[in-house]
Amino acid sequence: MMADKPYVAIAAQYASEDEAVADFDALHAHYKGSGKHASFDAAVVNRDKEGKVTIPKRDDGNKHHGGRKGLAIGLAGGLVVALFPAVALGGALLAGGGAGAGIGALAGHLKNTASADDLKDISETLNAGSSGIVVVASPEEADAVTALLTHAGNITRKDIAVDEEKLDNDVQDAYE
Repeated sequence: MMADKPYVAIAAQYASEDEAVADFDALHAHYKGSGKHASFDAAVVNRDKEGKVTIPKRDDGNKHHGGRKGLAIGLAGGLVVALFPAVALGGALLAGGGAGAGIGALAGHLKNTASADDLKDISETLNAGSSGIVVVASPEEADAVTALLTHAGNITRKDIAVDEEKLDNDVQDAYE
């Protein structure tokens, strides 16, 4: 049985989607240039005044390989769904025909492994009427990620653990 793998969930709040996208693009460029793209997973999140959440932009480091369907969808996307179950799953999030079931399994796994208080702290970073970025990164990358979020008004960091083997199995089961 594989042990839980530590990750850091980072949520950043922005005054505008443009600022969130600017930092997202800086993150993307940093990871693409450093060859560490696989340890990076992020989504830009918009939360309107009614609290409806959409994901206009995301980057899962192109993790579309092998039996890692759960990670192919992206931990950041799964975390957003865990925080806001009513997320509008726009075309950017649906990576394939059955992605919805996998996202549900991913969100459920993160809900079960992260503390309710941590999830609440992360969700409260993304106030209604704001934009944000949700990033899931390896612990050694967390400081670099935080440093790149230069336009953020508020940043929340929480340690989470993911049992990747169990996650893979949960997601595979969701597709069957």
